[in-house]
Amino acid sequence: MRWIFAAALSLFIQSPPAANLPPAYPRTGAAKILDNDRVQVWNIGWLKGSPSPLHRHVYDLVGVYYEPGDRMIISPEGAKRPVSTKAWDIAFQRVGVTHIEEGTSEAPLRAVFVEMKQPGAYGTDASGGKAPAFSGQGGTQKLDNERVTVWEYTQPPSAQPHRHTHDAVVVSIAGGKPSAAWVKQGTEHSGEGASGASRVYVFEIK
Repeated sequence: MRWIFAAALSLFIQSPPAANLPPAYPRTGAAKILDNDRVQVWNIGWLKGSPSPLHRHVYDLVGVYYEPGDRMIISPEGAKRPVSTKAWDIAFQRVGVTHIEEGTSEAPLRAVFVEMKQPGAYGTDASGGKAPAFSGQGGTQKLDNERVTVWEYTQPPSAQPHRHTHDAVVVSIAGGKPSAAWVKQGTEHSGEGASGASRVYVFEIK
């Protein structure tokens, strides 16, 4: 019994309390490309030889990997887990995950992650309007849960007028480089994404 207590005490001493840990971002390899009172969006590269500090994710997040690559994920207790990720995989992660991450491939894994600053529901604007509600027409639904719906477009999205009932982040990949735009619920417009984008992702936040 004493050795079990001693081992538990050792882990407690070695692992800082979550309240004292830094957030996942900013860090080496991560650049903020959008920030407002509801979301912040990061363009991230997991660089070889540049491990992150032990950190805690303080927001729910969703995103897309746009370049493939490998990384090592290390738990607070030191357990290592190699991960290989393909381009165009979708990520969703709940608040509270605590770990270290380090890129292990020469060409780094790259992604755009949307952190949702608001822990509860973002609500909807269903007050009506002249244009029909956005439905993801022409896209492929890649994820749908209680927090977010993700639509992927590999062809230019329809330019038909529509209305966004949810807040949304639109991520465009053009020439291997991402950009992000905020679309407030209630917005009526035509088309999505940047001109010339090879892929467009619409993250509808619930």
